[in-house]
Parts: sequence; structure tokens; C-alpha cells
Amino acid sequence: MLRSTPRSPIKKRTAVRAGAFLRGVDDTRTQLASAARDVFLESGPAHFSLREVARRVGVSAAAVYRHFEDKEALVFAACTQGFQVFSSYLVRALSEPTPLARLLATGEQYRLFGLENPLDYRFIFMSTADDLGLAAEHPQRRTAAATLPQDSTFRFLVDRIKECMAAGVLTSGDAEASAVLIWAHVHGLVSLRLSNHLGPVGDDQAFAAFYRASVERLLLSLAA
Repeated sequence: MLRSTPRSPIKKRTAVRAGAFLRGVDDTRTQLASAARDVFLESGPAHFSLREVARRVGVSAAAVYRHFEDKEALVFAACTQGFQVFSSYLVRALSEPTPLARLLATGEQYRLFGLENPLDYRFIFMSTADDLGLAAEHPQRRTAAATLPQDSTFRFLVDRIKECMAAGVLTSGDAEASAVLIWAHVHGLVSLRLSNHLGPVGDDQAFAAFYRASVERLLLSLAA
């Protein structure tokens, strides 16, 4: 039987802001990846320009090729960087004491990542997988050892669901199918919020309450 666990007050955290060059101001590769994200979002894949990326970082266009083989490699690195930030949010859920609390916290960290890092969120989750080179059949990924940057974050959700199934909190079944269902649910809510389609819900605090209640209702439908 699924029971809601008491929520501790959400502690104030230093947000991982999308505009920051997260792994060092002097790290040119990181700065290029961050600038590539911004240019991609502003211009779209058809008009994405390495020259503009280089200009924003303050290096020559030729210098970009010292760090990345081509445009596709740069976009893929930018996406990987975004998923690294996302992963840094998800692992916070592991501090919760029970499988259900960890699963609920995973959903909460998804919301926080999206609202605190809207550029990264839009880039990695609201761009097409083909444009980012994330599709499994993409030429860059056709190697036996290749892993996609989203693999570990999706696996994190699957593992939390498996924990809940093993504990008898959720009905046993296909954990990956349940993960896709939960992911689609939380992604829909965060994407609608970022696109300003959930205005009637209220401010960010009201949205947070609406989001938590919605996720809990979804989990109740999956309860053992």
C-alpha cells in the first residue's frame, strides 16, 4: 500500500545555474560547450554556427577544432554536460531513508533541475534526439562501447522503481516501462511550466505543490 511519507522542509540550495561555466572559467572546452548550448537554442540546428560559438567564448573558429572534431561532436558534448548537471541533482535523492522517499525525491529533483536550469533543460529534453546526436541509431553512436549521456539518468529512475517494487510499495512488473510512464509525466509538467502553459496553476510555489500532488497521484495508480 502506497503511503505518502512526511516531507521535510525543502532546504535552500545553491542552484546550479545554466549560464555558469560549471567546470572552471578557464576550461575552454567547457565554455565552448556552454556557448554551443546557447547558440543552438537561439538559432536552431539549421543555423547553428561554430563561428558564433567561438566568438562568444573569445577564441578563433579554428580553435574550436582543437577541442572538437566537428559541429556534431560539440553539440553532443554540450548535451553531455547538461546531463552531468542533471545527474548532480538526481543523486541528492539517495539521501532519503526509504525506497518510496527516494523515488518521490527523484521526481522533486527533476522539477528543481528544470526550473533552476531552464537552458540546460530545454536543450537536452526539448530538442530532438536526432539534432543532439542522442538517437541510438545516430552514426556517432554506432560503436559497441558507446553510451548515451541520458542512459545513466534514466537508469537512476529505473533503479528507484525497482527498489519500490522489491519493497512492495509498487506493483511488480516492467520497471523500465514504469520509468517511461513516470518520466513522461514529470517531463510534461516541467515542459508545460517552462513554456508558460501552466499559468493558471499560479507561481512557482503553487506549481511545486501541484507537481508533487500530481506525482503522488501517479504513484498511487502504480501502488501494490
